[in-house]
Amino acid sequence: MMWFRLTCIAAAFALCVFVVSAPASATLDTAIGQRSVVPDQPFSDCSAKANHALTTVMQSVTEAGTGSGNWFGVDSIGGAPSEIAVVECHPQGSTGYAVSFTCSVQTPTSPDTAAALCTKVIAAFGGGATAATGSAP
Repeated sequence: MMWFRLTCIAAAFALCVFVVSAPASATLDTAIGQRSVVPDQPFSDCSAKANHALTTVMQSVTEAGTGSGNWFGVDSIGGAPSEIAVVECHPQGSTGYAVSFTCSVQTPTSPDTAAALCTKVIAAFGGGATAATGSAP
């Protein structure tokens, strides 16, 4: 009976080593959009535009706290989240706001690159910002 337990433990350990050492089949592609400052518009305008932009491009959109101005959208492909876009609005002085965009996609699951996703969100927001990209295995 003791040999059976030791054999099971050794087999479980070998399986764990095999699974953990298997190469990853996906990478995370991330893009950070250019930060823009709009001096003469109210903060609420940024929040409304962020909600509209993400609702236009993404499946599920949520504000990260009522009135925070930080919005994120998630797309699921095959039942698992594979794309996320974040639009952050920050008040600037008594009137005006700063807005920034961040996007990440899982490749090869997502049909878009992170830069392409950010470009869509930025266009829907109505800004002319651009995106810088990078990826992590």
